[in-house]
Amino acid sequence: MSKLEFHSNKNLSLGVEIEIQLIDPITGDLKPAGPMIIEILKDNPDANHIKSEIFQSMLEIDTPISENAFQIGKSIRKSLHLTRSAAAKCETQIMMAGTHPYAHYSERLLTPSSRYFALVDRNKWITRRLQIFGLHVHLGMRDGEHAIAMNNAFCHYLPIILAVSASSPYWHRDDTGLASSRVTFFEAIPTGGHPYLLNSWAEFEDLIERLIFSKSITSIKDLWWDIRPNIEYSTIEIRIADCPPTIKEVESIVALIHTLAVYLDKELARGKKFPPPPEWILRENKWRTSRHGVQADLITDLKGTSIPFLEVWQKLCKSVRPIERSFAYEPLLNFLDTIIQKGPSYFRQRLYYENGFDGIIRHLVREGENDQPEWRC
Repeated sequence: MSKLEFHSNKNLSLGVEIEIQLIDPITGDLKPAGPMIIEILKDNPDANHIKSEIFQSMLEIDTPISENAFQIGKSIRKSLHLTRSAAAKCETQIMMAGTHPYAHYSERLLTPSSRYFALVDRNKWITRRLQIFGLHVHLGMRDGEHAIAMNNAFCHYLPIILAVSASSPYWHRDDTGLASSRVTFFEAIPTGGHPYLLNSWAEFEDLIERLIFSKSITSIKDLWWDIRPNIEYSTIEIRIADCPPTIKEVESIVALIHTLAVYLDKELARGKKFPPPPEWILRENKWRTSRHGVQADLITDLKGTSIPFLEVWQKLCKSVRPIERSFAYEPLLNFLDTIIQKGPSYFRQRLYYENGFDGIIRHLVREGENDQPEWRC
């Protein structure tokens, strides 16, 4: 196998993908309206960022390469407006969350694609269960070594990103007891979940070569890690986040990731090392935030010292404040602080469960349409 080429990208440029749910407004269930929406929009030159996904009851919205979180928000809002207009023509609503509260995966229709057919053939039930919806954030990297260094550095902060985005407490009419059940589905995929811990681009190349030679994967796209180098776009791709219900939350999480990226890049340039956390800490902190969200206690050192999430968050905010100001991100990170204090989507969904699952669906659709989180007093 030839060595992987990682072309230079504009340093820390941004790109985002969100996976959205298509809802039947009468039943509240997922609706296989994706092909109809794509057909309605096929001749619209502004709709090139709206794409099919693995199941017909979901779509992906991506963005052009952007300089900041505000541009990301503007682009997604534009595409989402087009999607909602097209969806209305086929009696469909748009909803965003990491899972649907009661739709059954066995009823989903696969989007015709040789790649999707191959995934189902290889992983069977594991792939068919992937009725889940995420937020993926790309950061431009200078080269492969830069990608590995930043990948390792970000591993320390993945639990924070998961906790603030967590929006998948329900699955098949059950309260899972988790803030994010979505991330547990990737753990079942042999090359899914938390990343392999590597120290150089050469190690990454060797790993990919062995995985392909052993027929463990067919391409680098078969790495379903929480964070991974992406050679197609010359980025690292942060994939751990659930898709939150509002674009305002998406925008704020992107601002957090961008701020963190600039901070970590500056620290690396000064010679600071960010070796990946030991696997036991990586796994445990992911589990704690998957289970408890922003109420988790996070392990912060090799001794196993645990600190409440809020303290970890406040310490992080203090470290990145100068960078936050340089991008005028204060309103976005202040909004994220409000989300942490009052409750991310997993908390809000449980507040609305007293009206049953239909109440949760109406709540999530309304949050998305108004682009504003709702908390009951």
